[in-house]
Order: sequence, then C-alpha cells, then structure tokens
Amino acid sequence: MYFQKTKGFTKNRIFATSALLALSLPTIADELVMKDGSRLLGTVVKKDGGSSFDFKTSYAGVITIQWAEVKQLIAEEPITVLLKSGNTYDVVSANKNGEGVTTLSGADTTQTTTLSEVAYFNPEPWRLGQGWHWQGNTNIALSYERGNTDQDDLEADFAMTFRRLDDRLKLNGDYDREKSNEVLTNEDWRLVTRYDHFVSDKLFYGATLGFEHDRFADLQLRTTLGPLIGYEFYDSKAMNLDIASGPIYVKENYYSAENDEYAALGWQLNFDRFITDSIQFYHRHTGLLSMEDTKDFAWDSWTGLRFPIYAGIVASTEIKIEYDGGAQEDVDKTDTTYSVKLGYRW
Repeated sequence: MYFQKTKGFTKNRIFATSALLALSLPTIADELVMKDGSRLLGTVVKKDGGSSFDFKTSYAGVITIQWAEVKQLIAEEPITVLLKSGNTYDVVSANKNGEGVTTLSGADTTQTTTLSEVAYFNPEPWRLGQGWHWQGNTNIALSYERGNTDQDDLEADFAMTFRRLDDRLKLNGDYDREKSNEVLTNEDWRLVTRYDHFVSDKLFYGATLGFEHDRFADLQLRTTLGPLIGYEFYDSKAMNLDIASGPIYVKENYYSAENDEYAALGWQLNFDRFITDSIQFYHRHTGLLSMEDTKDFAWDSWTGLRFPIYAGIVASTEIKIEYDGGAQEDVDKTDTTYSVKLGYRW
C-alpha cells in the first residue's frame, strides 16, 4: 500500500514537472529582429506588393510591419518569397545589411537581392500562375419619403475584377432611378467592361466596351468600343492605381435629337488607398473627348470613402459627377449626386 501511494505521487510529480517545462519552452513561431534591436514572435501572414506586411501575434492580433524596419526574419516553416522579377524562393531566413541588401536563405539555396525587390511573402496562387482571383464590391442606396412630397430613390452599383498572372477582366456598372409623386424624374444606367493583357508587371494593353443610358438627358444608348494601353503604378492591398487610354469609337442614339457617331480619345483611371487601417479612399474617372469636335467632351467621376462594418459589409459616402458637353441645349450638362451607401466587399 505504501508503494502504491509513492508511485502515484511520483506520477503526479512527473506530470507537473513536464507541464512546467512545456510552459517554459519558447512558443514555435516566426521571429523578427527589428533595426532598433527589438524582437517580435508571431507568424508572417503575407506581404502584398506594398512596403509593409502582416504579422500575426498572440498578444496584439495581426499587426502591420514596415519591411524597411526589419533587420532579420527567421521563419519556423519556409516562407514563399516572390521577387518583382518573378522569381520565387522558399526561405527560412532573410538578413539585411545597412545598405538594403537582403540575403534569402532556404534549405537548398541562398539568394542575394535588394530590399525593394522583395514584393510578396506567401503570395496568392494567381500571382504564381495558378488559377484566377476574383474580387469586387456591390452597393445600394434607398430612400422612401412620404408626406408633402412622395419621393422614391434607388441607386445601385457594382464592380468586379477577375485576375490571373497575365490577364485581367474588369466589369462595373451602376443604376439610378428616381420618382416624385409617382412621376419618373430620373433614370440612367451604365455598364462597362475592360480586358487587360499584361506584357510586364506594370504595362498592359487591351480593349473596352461600354453602354450608357440616360432617359432625361435624351440619351437612349451610347455605345463605346476601342483598344486601350495602360500602366499599373501600384497593385497592393494598401494602394492601387492604374491608368488606360486609347482611341474609342462612339455611337450615340437619342430619343429626339439626331443620332451621332464619332471617334474619340478615351481614358479610364482607377485609384484607391487606405488612409487609415480601415478607412479607404477611392476615385474612379472615365472620359471621352471627340476628335472631331472638342466641345463634345464627356466625363464621369466617383469619389468617396469606404468604412468597414462587419464581415465584408461596408458603408460608403460618395460624390458622383457626370458631365456631358454634347448634351442638348435644354439639358443640364452636369449632374452631381451625393450618396450614402451600404454594400458588401469580397
């Protein structure tokens, strides 16, 4: 009986000692040694084309680290690093000297590169030539007013991008309908598609096809079609900017005015940037300038701020400006719309 008590006591003591040893061992994690000498333990999530990357810690969640401030990265498991040149490496450590030269070390190879050449950590599969990436957003704004004036407004829009390594397809559209005292006072919509083929990581060429309708501007249908050449200045989670331009064939059908067709110079600009960790500024601009009559000049712009709410649901405030220099004399050339929208982003 005494022997059994001792045996149980011994087992308990061994278990307690093992637990204390396990708690005292360092947690398996990636390690960052910063330029100021501090050390961070966590997991490298990804670097997405910008100057920073996401690092997940147990005490502060996901934090943003400036890549320029890191002196050494030591990975518990190999991290896939994609350079701007397109080369990829599975590395377990990255060491930088004071001049920005980075040495990437893996199980079988060592590569020396520059600080700015490191574009992505753990890139999404499409950046490695594997499949497509789909992202987009959709928004809606509704108003229903009853009283001295019966007013119904509906605004909706969407934007989607399908992307693989060398190709991109963009689709966007919007719809606006307003009624006052059961009388239709505004109805317009547009749909624009664009295909891009990248010949380098920045330069692309492609084509665009668009349709636009505005009943109260007498425009039954405007069709635009033509080639584009463009440049993508930034492509990251933090900031995106691309510009494209080219000759466009324009055909305009009107309800009462004479139909028209002409050649124009067209352009498209897309920009967005996170001005804080959660608030995103965006601006989209399209334009057409007739090569036959410079007075026939039309452009549209959308400028706003997006605020995340929960699980992809976002709110946004937006100013939309539509200008048509070729509008009929009895029609205003400029329309300005202020909106507060609720939407979803994926």
